[in-house]
Amino acid sequence: MSIMTTHMATAQIPAGSNKSGNGAPSEGTPSATVHIIHGYSASPSDHWFPWLKRELEADGHAVTIHPMPDSDAPDADAWKRTLERRIPATGPGTFFVAHSLGCISLLHYLNALPEGTTIGGIVLVSGFSQPIASLPELDAFTAPSVSFPAIQALTPRRVVIASANDPIVPFAHTVHLQTMLDAGLITVERGGHFLASDGFTEHPAVLRALARMLSGSAEDTDPQTTTH
Repeated sequence: MSIMTTHMATAQIPAGSNKSGNGAPSEGTPSATVHIIHGYSASPSDHWFPWLKRELEADGHAVTIHPMPDSDAPDADAWKRTLERRIPATGPGTFFVAHSLGCISLLHYLNALPEGTTIGGIVLVSGFSQPIASLPELDAFTAPSVSFPAIQALTPRRVVIASANDPIVPFAHTVHLQTMLDAGLITVERGGHFLASDGFTEHPAVLRALARMLSGSAEDTDPQTTTH
């Protein structure tokens, strides 16, 4: 069993809702657009990404898992250009989920959006914005600085999910990212890197975080402790 603790988010959600209390879209309200960005050495068919897509589509949302180029030998500029090409428009009904290397790539994409742009929210899983000593080949992704105030201005809905025993992205790196974003933090004590090999072909914590965003909850994360 993995123990998951959730800290109250500091990013407040404005009043209003586009979903019913059970997480499904309310009748007569628009559905959301959700973009999922995978990480290093991954693809859209890996881990919990297809499951999340199915769950969200069952609730009436439009979901795309973006195939990032050469994920076994990723290039930072190519990943940024791919997101710019594949996501030409955003708005308050646009939400993003990213995993691992996809998180820093997403943040650079968001930093390049025009001033005044708003989006619905972001859920970052095992993310980082600092170099990882064991993965120097990814340093080009973290070399450009991220304007965290600009990300905060894009959306009040920000959640970071971290694993305390992540063997790839140090837990402290993900907590640092959460602090810089002033985001809600969900900690899974034994989640590994949230890969299929860690038992994560589903990721209910991500779905719950998105459901709370879409429901207009007063907080980004559930304040209760949960086991899964």
